[in-house]
Amino acid sequence: MNLDVKEKDINTYNSVFEVEDQVERAEQAQLATDNFYTLITKFYEKGWGQSFHFALRSRGESFEDSIKRQESFLESKLGLTANDEVLDVGCGIMGPARNIARSSGAKITGITINQHQVDRCKVLNEASDVHHLLNVQQGDYMKLPFPENSFDKIFAIEALCHAPNLKDVYEQIYSRLRQGGRACFQQWALTDKYDPTNTEHVKAKEMIEYGNSICLLKTTSELDKALEESPFTVKETMDLTAADSRNNVPWYSTLKSGWSLSQIRHTKVSRTVVGFMLRTFEKLGVFPKGIGNTQRVLLIAADGLVKGGELGIFTPMYLVVVEKEW
Repeated sequence: MNLDVKEKDINTYNSVFEVEDQVERAEQAQLATDNFYTLITKFYEKGWGQSFHFALRSRGESFEDSIKRQESFLESKLGLTANDEVLDVGCGIMGPARNIARSSGAKITGITINQHQVDRCKVLNEASDVHHLLNVQQGDYMKLPFPENSFDKIFAIEALCHAPNLKDVYEQIYSRLRQGGRACFQQWALTDKYDPTNTEHVKAKEMIEYGNSICLLKTTSELDKALEESPFTVKETMDLTAADSRNNVPWYSTLKSGWSLSQIRHTKVSRTVVGFMLRTFEKLGVFPKGIGNTQRVLLIAADGLVKGGELGIFTPMYLVVVEKEW
C-alpha cells in the first residue's frame, strides 16, 4: 500500500506547529496545510471516503447517506441550477463536488493548494459520470487564480479553517462572485461555551488545531465579526449541530473509537495495535519513514475533535450563507 508519506513532510509540518508566535505561524499556515494534505489525503480517503467533512446524522441513517444528505442540504442553500458556474474552495478530492454536480447539473471548478489532491481529483473526476461538469486547479485560496466576477455560486466545506486571515479570504471569494451570486460555507469554529481559562478546553482546542493543520481556531463570534466587516450581505448563520433536532447521533460519534488505515471506528486496543504495526513496518523499511507520526497526527485530531464535541466547545458545522448584491 503506497501512502506517499515522506519523512520531510511530517518534519516540516511539525516544525510549523512548534512555533509559539501566532503571527509567525499564520505566515507559515499555507505551507503547513499543503504538507498536511500531502501526508493525510490517502488516510482520509481510505478511512472516511471521498467527502472530507462531517454531517448531521439521524439514528438508523448510514454514515454514507448522512454525508450525501449534508451535501444536498448545502446545495439547496446555494440554490444551484444547471446554468450555474460554481467554485469549490478548498475542494479536497472533490467528493462533494461530484455529488453536487450529479444532482444539480452545475459546472464546478475545484481549487486546492495541494498538488497531490489535484492529481487524485483528475483521476476520480475522469472516472465519474459527471466528468464533463468538473474541473480542478492547484492554487492558494488566499490568492484565487481566477478573474473577478467568474462564478455564479461559491462554496467551501470545512476548508476556510486553514485561512490565516478570514477577512482576506472573504474578500477573495467576494471578488470572484458575480453580481447577485451566492456563497455558502460550512465552517469549523469554537462555540460560545469555549473558556480560554479552562485548561481542558484549551487542550482540546490545541489538539484540534495541531491534528488538523489549523493555525488558530476562531470562535463563532469572530466568524460573525469577520462577516460583518466583509462586503457580503449575510443571509444566514447557524450552528447546525445545535439547531437541527434530527441530529440524534452526535457528529463526532464516528470518530469516538479512533482511526485505522481501513476504517474509522474500532477499539482503542485495535488502534494501539495498528500504531505498533505501522511503527514496526516503518523500522523494517516496509512502510516509508514518517507513517507512524502521520498516524499519530490523525489520532490527536480524532481525540481532540471528540473531546471538543463532548464538551460542546467546538462545531464543525457553522453554516454561513452570503450574497453579493446587485
